[in-house]
Amino acid sequence: MPALPPLHPAGIIFAFAVNLLLVTLALLVGSGLLSGLPLVGSILAGLATALYVGKRGAIHALLGGLLSTPVLALFVLPGNNWNFAVLAGAFCTMGGILGEFRQRHAK
Repeated sequence: MPALPPLHPAGIIFAFAVNLLLVTLALLVGSGLLSGLPLVGSILAGLATALYVGKRGAIHALLGGLLSTPVLALFVLPGNNWNFAVLAGAFCTMGGILGEFRQRHAK
């Protein structure tokens, strides 16, 4: 079994920042949580992380998405909404998984 490349802190910070940015922009553009745009933003953040990092993009998206969860819940989402913040972190991870699948099957 080949050795996996190490995790890059810049990739985790990238996932954290892009997830915060896209969820915040989606909340400002959309009509709140019911529009579903923040979750689309989280998936796009995971995809962008997988493209940015390359190998092991899903784990970078997972760590960045989970680190962004408390910030989203406490400062970005209305009403201290922890459920939606955890969901946004999970969707960031799903986007990273989809991006990693895309990279593996493109070869």
